[in-house]
Amino acid sequence: MDKKTKLQFIHDLPKVELHMHLEGSLEPELMFEIAKRNNVPIPFDSPEDIRKASVFNSLQEFLDLYYLGHKVFRTRRDFYDLIYSYFKRVSTSNLRHAELFFEAQEHTNRGVPLEEIVMGLHEGCVQAEKDFGITSDLILCLLRHFSPENMMDLLKQAVVFKKYIKGIGMSSSEAGCPPSLYVDIFKFAKEQGWHVTSHAGEIGPPEYVRDSIELLGIERCDHGIGARTDPEVVKLLADKKVGVTMCPISNVLLKVTESIPYSPIRQYLDANCKICFNSDDPSYFGSTYIEENYDAVEKEMGLSVAEWVKIAQDAIDMSWVEEDERKKLQDELDAVKLKYKLKELYGIE
Repeated sequence: MDKKTKLQFIHDLPKVELHMHLEGSLEPELMFEIAKRNNVPIPFDSPEDIRKASVFNSLQEFLDLYYLGHKVFRTRRDFYDLIYSYFKRVSTSNLRHAELFFEAQEHTNRGVPLEEIVMGLHEGCVQAEKDFGITSDLILCLLRHFSPENMMDLLKQAVVFKKYIKGIGMSSSEAGCPPSLYVDIFKFAKEQGWHVTSHAGEIGPPEYVRDSIELLGIERCDHGIGARTDPEVVKLLADKKVGVTMCPISNVLLKVTESIPYSPIRQYLDANCKICFNSDDPSYFGSTYIEENYDAVEKEMGLSVAEWVKIAQDAIDMSWVEEDERKKLQDELDAVKLKYKLKELYGIE
């Protein structure tokens, strides 16, 4: 497959995004618009100033700016505008389904009602599906810089909105926050019927990945970079079929890994781990959404056609969609295989 055809093939793959923080898709222009609407002061004079500030030497430097952006949100309309703007941006990338994190604690802890957050996001999802044909689900993402007690309080509030929330995740810095602190949190979430995932091994050691699987019972591992130094943990990911939602551009820009080729993408593919590529917090990384991440991996690593099919298939398999929607996604991937004659040319079923 020549270079031009391969790039078109990658574009045509039905994409499923499983690791994207909605607050991390807040583009500078929308931040200014919402801040002005709500009379919220922000320490920038223009959207361009925010872009200039979006150069980071560590995860913590990023988080400091990232959580500042959360403060502009106040109303249902704000959350609707946030999620709809994300879908509008990715509508040309052949994204077919997204499971999106939202970080309610940063909003409820300063007085924003959970109902305003959830319903604003849900209404945006409904409208985006009508306008762009992209299906979606919401993941309530708990934050480690708040206490386990605060997490549990929020989860109990969220039970009322269970039908709008597909799963529970956990993020923020892993420093000093071993998975063992959150056993009761994840037990409660699973008792409510929620799917569970967690950021593990972004900057944490391999045992954080292992303990997230064995103690918390995660179905997916977000980032999972830390597993790379322990072959037994990599094997555990593969054996348990715990998919790794990797964020190639984010990991480089936050100095988690030196470069995309230096990341464990190749290691995890060779170990037969399930992996997929995602955008994490795209507006803070130069507006690099899911297609930009796919293209960056291809540019830096040149994965084989079979590996790209595996990436697309893994994302479908790792998703929490209902079976009728899963079949639609599978049919779209099968149609791409037929279009590019992958069975005839590459022996790919």
